[in-house]
Amino acid sequence: MTERILNGRYRILNKVGSGGMADVYKAIDLQENRIVAIKVLKQEYSGDPLYLRRLTREAQAMVSLKNEHVVTLYDMGSDGDVHYLVLEYVDGKTLRDLMDERGRFDPEEAVGIVADVLEGLDHAHKKGLIHRDVKPQNIMITDDGCIKLTDFGIAKFAGNATKTYDGKEAMGSVYYISPEQAKGETVDEQTDLYSAGIMLYEMLTGEPPFSGENAVQVALKHINEEIVPLHEADSHISVALSDVVAKATAKDRSVRYSSAAEMCDDLMHALKNPHSRFARVKKSGAHSDGQTLSEDEKRGFLQEHLPLIAVIGSVVGIIAVFLIMFIISMSKSKTDYSKVPSFLGYTEQAARVYAENRGFQLEVSGYEASDEYSAGVVCGQEPEAQTKAKPGSVVYVTVSSGMETTTVPSLYGMTVEEAKRALEAVGLQLSKQIEYQASSEPVGTVIHQSVDPNETVMMGDTVAITVCREASYEAVKMPELTGRDVNEAIDLLEEAGITDYRITVGNYSDGNIVYSDYVIVDQSPSGGMDIIFDTVTVELKMQMTNKGGYKAEFSENVILSDETNDVVFTIVTDIGEIVLYRGDYESGTYSIPFTGRYWKSGNFTCKIYVNGKIYTSFTRSFE
Repeated sequence: MTERILNGRYRILNKVGSGGMADVYKAIDLQENRIVAIKVLKQEYSGDPLYLRRLTREAQAMVSLKNEHVVTLYDMGSDGDVHYLVLEYVDGKTLRDLMDERGRFDPEEAVGIVADVLEGLDHAHKKGLIHRDVKPQNIMITDDGCIKLTDFGIAKFAGNATKTYDGKEAMGSVYYISPEQAKGETVDEQTDLYSAGIMLYEMLTGEPPFSGENAVQVALKHINEEIVPLHEADSHISVALSDVVAKATAKDRSVRYSSAAEMCDDLMHALKNPHSRFARVKKSGAHSDGQTLSEDEKRGFLQEHLPLIAVIGSVVGIIAVFLIMFIISMSKSKTDYSKVPSFLGYTEQAARVYAENRGFQLEVSGYEASDEYSAGVVCGQEPEAQTKAKPGSVVYVTVSSGMETTTVPSLYGMTVEEAKRALEAVGLQLSKQIEYQASSEPVGTVIHQSVDPNETVMMGDTVAITVCREASYEAVKMPELTGRDVNEAIDLLEEAGITDYRITVGNYSDGNIVYSDYVIVDQSPSGGMDIIFDTVTVELKMQMTNKGGYKAEFSENVILSDETNDVVFTIVTDIGEIVLYRGDYESGTYSIPFTGRYWKSGNFTCKIYVNGKIYTSFTRSFE
């Protein structure tokens, strides 16, 4: 690879690192005249759809992240069978390298590093992204001490039904794996905080809290064993810091910190108040403020409540007698139960051996497509892991048949809206990053697509396009609107000269992230992209808990001539056009009935768009 120039732009200089699925090279971006890092998928995986999907997912995850403690993604591409990401080049070492050199860190330095990691995680979590592989190998430290979180290869958006990754291949990750990941359960932001807590534990003591001869042993310890408190492992570590780590690494997620920012605040508090017990995980026999009762307090409590204790003791004694009699009567029919292990990520053959060793039978109930697990690997099971079941009982597993594929359509000559619909019709997505290039083709039409027509790709993949522009034009930088109040967002659009936009309203908050009303939660194209606004309609998503109590009934006749049609009804408001209804239809004549809602009453202009073009407009009263 050395001295090779990828796509005529990136000159490879030398190899600087290697991971499980990719090699990392230092390179020169000849176009921007800067040093970059090129993450190249290893040759043995270049034709594997699973690893290509992971590389694409990493790019999709990182494109929205803009934080000083997260490595920046510049570009993604392929040159022949070389698939790569272009990343910010970090001149320094991994935290793993530094830990191997130094053994342990003093508390101030360790907390400082983890606090920066938490800041990066907090930014990712607010974007709805869970890293899922927080470990020292994925933390870069520059020569001037800047901390950078990297490697979002197995990251997932919180809105997805995210299970643990098929991580049987990475011993380095299992030392920091959360109990829910080890059990194959759904993960959330608390999963990353657990891993950060384990990492801090190792930085302070020089050793991870759990170790074993293999990955399975370590994973089981994360599930079943409590960590030795930091101040017991090393008496020089403050109880306050020990309590923060204990809270971050609690087995019960409801006990852990609710956000990375909250954990970071407590770490700073622990440095300033080393003897405080503010973050202690409360257990029975403790005050409400977390302080353990002294012996004198215990004696006083007993004397004061002795009569009540005597009554309770008598009642408990009577109950115990009946309980013993019940146990004796049931002893002959008593059945031992065992917990069902997780078979997710194991090959069918390995899962059978594992089941037999644990006293269970394994039967394959079927096969299904999966973008999480390779073909031939268990991707589902019933009963679920950790469920109690009789020894010898049958566990039914679903085996992955690989990822579902689809064929890329030809987008040449289409408008951006038409290209988007064509891709969605076959289960693909249009990249939010649109490039423009002068051409003799009609302005505003697609002249290039990143994946050739009729290519077979994974369902859900993203296709980028290049759109024809006039020879003389002025690019507009798409403003970053996500997280802003809608009025502020509209002001920024108008300042950029962008007037063609639509707003889709919905309740996008869930158990992982809560948005305030009137806040923009997503945009297309994404912020920072160069766009020609008269060739693309900006799509915004706005949080609104309630779509409004004022209604209007619609039942409009629409004649559709194309084979597939995207039909959109909007209402023109003081903040722009808001989508009332959207549906896909085949060719034909339709009467489309629905109830439109808005949070103000009055007469409003409504519009119907078919395939991105205005079909008709009319006035409707919302009452």
